[in-house]
Amino acid sequence: MKPAPSWDGVSLSALHAATFLGVGIHLPFLPVWLASKALSPAMISIVLAITIIVRILATAPLLALADHSVGSRRLLLASHAAQAVGYPLLAILDHELSIAVAVALLAVAHAPVIPANDLVTMLAVRTNDRLHYGRIRSAGSVAFLLTSILAGILVDRFGAGIIPWCLAAMPLLALAATLWAVPASTVAPVSAGARTPAKVSLPRILWLVIGAAALIQASHAGIYTFGSIYWRSVGFPDQIIGILWATGVIAEIATFAWLGKAVGRGTGLDLLMLGGLAGVVRFLGLSFEPGLVGTFLVQALHGLTFAATHLGAIAALAALAPDHGRGRAQGILGSASALAFAGATLASGPLYEILGPYLFAAMSPLSLAGFLLAFIASRRFEAERQGSRNEAQFAGDHPQSSGAGGNTTLSS
Repeated sequence: MKPAPSWDGVSLSALHAATFLGVGIHLPFLPVWLASKALSPAMISIVLAITIIVRILATAPLLALADHSVGSRRLLLASHAAQAVGYPLLAILDHELSIAVAVALLAVAHAPVIPANDLVTMLAVRTNDRLHYGRIRSAGSVAFLLTSILAGILVDRFGAGIIPWCLAAMPLLALAATLWAVPASTVAPVSAGARTPAKVSLPRILWLVIGAAALIQASHAGIYTFGSIYWRSVGFPDQIIGILWATGVIAEIATFAWLGKAVGRGTGLDLLMLGGLAGVVRFLGLSFEPGLVGTFLVQALHGLTFAATHLGAIAALAALAPDHGRGRAQGILGSASALAFAGATLASGPLYEILGPYLFAAMSPLSLAGFLLAFIASRRFEAERQGSRNEAQFAGDHPQSSGAGGNTTLSS
């Protein structure tokens, strides 16, 4: 059997940071570049919707490859290499159909990257208890915050045409970080003579966790889509709006650093429930026009609604997913989250037209439903654990039934 890979917190932090450098450019500024290519607002929305559809369809099957012979390292290297080739090609395209096709192909390449990074880090913290998942993952949030600021400065100085060239440089950094951080073998070991199963079933409790995390994260769709628009409508200056978004990211980073040790050391179900309850409070509070100070307070809850939910989901996957099934579970979580978020985003437009700021209150039932699913999962876990204790106690009281003593031995 091969020795367990040696993991390093600095290199894993670099892995997350390198990935989120690109996200910090892509998320806020790709629409700006699309507009600079004379795409209509309707076409821009279609192109951006394509990226969500791709995440729904591609993430789970691509992540399943990480469980078998492909492994996380090869999957990540292939993804970053495809992006390094694709973004320079995107930069020279002008026709809207060719741009849409190129964005779709790049979305396929990017789909497995963030969940594969989480999968690699999850394995690392299970292997090395000195590692702190939250601090490692927070490097990505810091990179996103700094890069989005820097990209804004570059776009202001050089124009939107620089965006795809900046994006083209990011996968090169990610390739280097992957080679540094991810060992050649990141597939769970198989005992001699055994074969890796083609498809591992996930326990029912894990489906509850996936549903809970997807619903809580989807409750952010209203504020992501119409938060800035609403804040401008109540008179907040653009600089204040930028600081409001930065407040959420800073709270996210703080939560990763504070609670991130939970990954690899518990089920994470309590963090999922905390994230769900915080979502109910956050989005109900935001809908009642809380004023500037109140808005900053509810934005700070992003540390719980996003980061605690994310930590809870990753911890649950680490604790509850079977060997050779964690990649599949991570992929299903990514696809389910994208699907739920897409549905909530599509609903946000009509709801905002009808309800105005009460759109945010309309998102809170998603957080509540996520809390309830996490609560059910927690109760199920406790019941299963209690059942295991009772079985162990029964075996101790009746040693012959387990082959521990007496004249009868049962082979497994």
